[in-house]
Amino acid sequence: MKGRRSKSWAMAYCGMAAALSVALMLLGAVFPIAMFIAPAVAGFLIATVCVECGKTMALTAYGAVSLLSLLFVPDKEVALTFVFLLGYYPLAKPYFERIRPALLRAVCKLLLCNGGILAMYGLVLLLVPAGSIAEELRTTAMAVSLVTLAMGNAAFLLYDRALHNMLMLYKVVWQPRLHKMLGVH
Repeated sequence: MKGRRSKSWAMAYCGMAAALSVALMLLGAVFPIAMFIAPAVAGFLIATVCVECGKTMALTAYGAVSLLSLLFVPDKEVALTFVFLLGYYPLAKPYFERIRPALLRAVCKLLLCNGGILAMYGLVLLLVPAGSIAEELRTTAMAVSLVTLAMGNAAFLLYDRALHNMLMLYKVVWQPRLHKMLGVH
C-alpha cells in the first residue's frame, strides 16, 4: 500500500508542478517583464519534480508543460524559450556539473544556451514569413546584436547560479517542510 501511495503522491506532485508551470507561462505572456522570468521559474519547478519524483517524471512534466504552453500561451516566444532552453536545462545541469575544469563547464553551458536560442530563432525564421522579421534583422546593427548576445550569455550564467542556489535552498529548507506537512517519508 505504501508503494502505491508514494506513486500517487509523485504523480500528483508532478501534475501540480506542471499545472503551476503552465499558469506561470501564461502570466509570462500577460506581463512583458515576466517574459523570461516565467520560463525560468517553470524550469525550476521541473527541477523540483526531478528531485521529488525522478528524472522520468520530470521529463514527462517537461513534455506536458511544453505541449500545453505551445498550444495555449499566446506569446510563443515565452513558450519557445521554455521548450528550447529553460525547461530542460535544469534536468541537464547535473551532467554539466561533472565537467572539469570550471572554465570548460561554463563554455559547454554557454554552447548549449546559444545552440538552443539559435535553434529557437531558426525555427521561428523558418515558420514565420521572413518579410517582417528579416527586415528587422537587416536593420539591426551588428554591434547591438553582439551586445545582446553577450548580455544573454551573462544572464544565462546568472540563471545557472541562481538555479543551483534555489535547488540547494529547496533541498535544505522547503523539501523537509513539504514532506513534514504532507506526511511523506
